[in-house]
Amino acid sequence: MLKRNFWFAGITVIRFGDRLIDVHNSYDLECFGTDISGDTLSLSFSRSRYALDQESLPRNVTLRCTGNLKLALNNLNLIAAPLDFEGIEIAYFDRDCGWDSCIDENMAATQEPLGLHIGFINGLVVRVYCELATLEVD
Repeated sequence: MLKRNFWFAGITVIRFGDRLIDVHNSYDLECFGTDISGDTLSLSFSRSRYALDQESLPRNVTLRCTGNLKLALNNLNLIAAPLDFEGIEIAYFDRDCGWDSCIDENMAATQEPLGLHIGFINGLVVRVYCELATLEVD
């Protein structure tokens, strides 16, 4: 089972301790990629200047995926270009999810998610298989 230090409170809203972090509406994706070794995937977000209640939100949020890391992409020939980093959505997926579907926290508790489903507004979907997903804020 995917181990993590966060939970989802709906698609794209991450519950981290007592904080709710809406990466879809309150943050801009700054970086999405692996380290040189390919062992760690990082998604780095910075608080949007349009975010509501900015004082209560962390300035930066980073999601790191490690441990037996594997990435899968949907059919890139069907993806609109250029890649649009706005409106990113993050959730879980399991064995039965098609490329356009994902599962929420309640379903993940009973169905053992295989990893994270990361969807971009232009239709790109990245599936992240890993053993550990860690959220860091500052």
